[in-house]
Amino acid sequence: MQKNRVISIFGDSILKGVRMLSGTTRYGTTDDIGLESIAKQHDWILDNRSRFGCTVQKGELLLNRQLEKGEAPAAVLLEYGGNDADFRWTEVSERPFDEHEPNTPLPVFTETMRRMIGTLRAHGVKPVLSTLPPISSERYLDWITRDGLSKENILTWLGDANAIYRYQEKYSLAIERLAAETGCSLVDLRSAFLEKRALLPYLCADGIHPSDLGQKLIHEALSHAADAIPAFI
Repeated sequence: MQKNRVISIFGDSILKGVRMLSGTTRYGTTDDIGLESIAKQHDWILDNRSRFGCTVQKGELLLNRQLEKGEAPAAVLLEYGGNDADFRWTEVSERPFDEHEPNTPLPVFTETMRRMIGTLRAHGVKPVLSTLPPISSERYLDWITRDGLSKENILTWLGDANAIYRYQEKYSLAIERLAAETGCSLVDLRSAFLEKRALLPYLCADGIHPSDLGQKLIHEALSHAADAIPAFI
């Protein structure tokens, strides 16, 4: 029987290859991460099911749908958390003194990821987790308020702009803990960025999507993981 060589990726716009196109405020998908080249080097068949704006709860639905069809890859890389950690900024801007929950509260995020890991293992699929690339709070705050949301009100609710960074970091740390608790292999995208003294060249103007340089960092981190994780498959 031929060995299963399929690697699936379930994630958001980061591993979809989305970034802002040079000189514009538009998003596009580029190949600077080079997922296909990594797969080819290891004789894998790549199945990238990452989606722009995807949260872990949407990702679980997509994963279950694939498995229910009998489409079980050898391994699945799960890359979620960025959209889960984000807030409904229009609501925050309009009601800065109210309580606001992120798109996916952290306990729900952690439990959903844990459930996905269990589901994959029940189907004989190797789960691999990924940390989150860091973000620039200042750039992101400028981005979300560019069309009229109140920066003053959002800052009133946040306390300080860097709270955006810290909140997103909580989700990445939760992924690290979950990998350790469940014995999953971990692809550490975050450290590849944090090792750089200057972070901003590796991020787009929106402060959250990797630039072309950032996508090249992701390529290096994934290449290293593919070499180092014994049988990503």
